[in-house]
Amino acid sequence: MPLVSEKTRIILKLFTPQRRKPNPRHALAAAERDLAGKTIVFTGGTDGIGRVAVEMLHQMGAHVVVPGRDAAKGKALLAALAARGGRGKASFEPCDLADLQSVKDCAARILAAHRRIDVLVNCAGINAMSDVPTKDGFAMNWSVNYLAPVLLTRLLLDRLRDAAPARIVNLTTDTAYLDVIDLETMETDPDLGQKDSYAASKLAFEMFSVDLAQSLSGSGVTVNLQHPGYIRSNLLRNLRGAERVMQGVMRIMASPTEVGADRIVRQVAASGFNGVSGVLIAEDTQRAHHSEVGIAAKRQRLAAFTDRILARWL
Repeated sequence: MPLVSEKTRIILKLFTPQRRKPNPRHALAAAERDLAGKTIVFTGGTDGIGRVAVEMLHQMGAHVVVPGRDAAKGKALLAALAARGGRGKASFEPCDLADLQSVKDCAARILAAHRRIDVLVNCAGINAMSDVPTKDGFAMNWSVNYLAPVLLTRLLLDRLRDAAPARIVNLTTDTAYLDVIDLETMETDPDLGQKDSYAASKLAFEMFSVDLAQSLSGSGVTVNLQHPGYIRSNLLRNLRGAERVMQGVMRIMASPTEVGADRIVRQVAASGFNGVSGVLIAEDTQRAHHSEVGIAAKRQRLAAFTDRILARWL
């Protein structure tokens, strides 16, 4: 039995200074930094670590397609990329992950505009504290962190298969804070359940990712998870009251966005991930999945339930 519980470890880490710069031991080789001709769909690319990662991929020559809700941020991103004069291309697609029809429409436009998709990065995420549901009736965290990226992935999957070898990189968090996933609540609450919905939605996405990796075995499309670590981000912007003090702690203790972005880009481009699928990379090392992920019956139950929810948009 460990001396320190997983929950305690996570809390202690919030008050521990993190890495200030990307680890040079994992720097990409020159050949790996040449992404000319690659098309990368990257959600969450207008802000935070996502934006820094998009800038890096653009510098490496990729065509980065950024779905996003905020058109002003999208316009600002494209202007900044143009001003930097990187070797790549970039485009912005309006997409609200809290509106599943918007996700479907966005996927249709991407498919119409791009004959190939080499990489899909599901980086967008939210830690919503409000219990106001989305227009589809789901808790915000469940829509943005789980249903929307699952839907987008499934809608773009055939195009990724056609471009094989291709990669799917799904961002996650330290789901060990949650002991089990409450499938009963998901199946009975119309909004899928508000309690612990941030960690639960991320754990569900981890379960989906492992299932998808197994189903794509031999196809040339790999699916891996990336937990970039304790990084300065906007995920805590919705905290209320005394909890808002954690924003100040994050600014002091957490790694800068460049560290998290480097970890994402490495999983997109490093040759060390060729043929590797179904793994979780936490910061710079591979970590075992949450124990719930290893229960095939729970993954199957979640998958069947998710299929029923998303049927109208597929």
